[in-house]
Amino acid sequence: MAAGLLAGVAWAELPTKQSNVGDSMSQGAIADGWPADRPELSWVQGTSSSVFSIFMRYRELVPSFTQQPESVSGAEMVGGSNNFAVQASRICAQEEKPQHVSVLLGANDVCNRPRSSSSDATANMYSLDTWVNALRAGLDQLAACLSPGATVHVLSFPRVDFLYAAGNAKSLYCSYVIWPAAGICRIVTAERNGGRRAQIGARINEYNAATRAEVDLYAANIDGRNPRGVRFVADWQGSLEEGFQNTSVGTYVFRASDLNGTDCFHPSVSAQRKLACAAWATNPDGAGVVGECFQ
Repeated sequence: MAAGLLAGVAWAELPTKQSNVGDSMSQGAIADGWPADRPELSWVQGTSSSVFSIFMRYRELVPSFTQQPESVSGAEMVGGSNNFAVQASRICAQEEKPQHVSVLLGANDVCNRPRSSSSDATANMYSLDTWVNALRAGLDQLAACLSPGATVHVLSFPRVDFLYAAGNAKSLYCSYVIWPAAGICRIVTAERNGGRRAQIGARINEYNAATRAEVDLYAANIDGRNPRGVRFVADWQGSLEEGFQNTSVGTYVFRASDLNGTDCFHPSVSAQRKLACAAWATNPDGAGVVGECFQ
């Protein structure tokens, strides 16, 4: 996303404050196995050196760097009382607006949908139109309230079919005891047919691709969507099936060691560190190669 997409906009050298939109992944939930939010272990807002979050990376560059997170466990892009639009409105209401906003939502939009009993495993999932409308509802607010040159970094979200495979490889106890008892993402964990889980993964690819397409429209100020000259950036390059494995958060194939041992679904501390590294690599203020983060 080059500055040339919006002629005349001077991007700020470095931000002095960040905020974020997200769910339990951004809250560091259960990262160390403790069944609660662990924001200090979050990829974006964490304060632990074991994660080296986006916050800490900026803090190294700008010692006075601050943050005011808005992520909430359980949040969706589309539905609920803490969806993207609601979290974006809270960011816009902050007395001091952030110059950098990270967005990572989507897993609950999939996991909160009931498993389909029809031949189409995605039958109960949100349509692409519903997804895009919810995305726009949040992006519109950020485009209208953030300062010119501020950055909105929208990350793709992981495929829950990959999380299923990693948890299944971690332990059969995860598959047959923990997931049924806790009701973890039953749209995939209760689905024993690999082909049907892949259908769900393909829909997630579609969500992530649609997100990138929309972010590009804001970046280029198409139809006047970005009149203040906010810098919009997305990490999605393409799907794993298209040859883009490990180029974004959404194309990482999680391993057993990447999941905590309590719910066998949320990222572990080491995986939160990988996510921080990948997010920094695609952040216009950051550096690195996404693929190297996932080695």
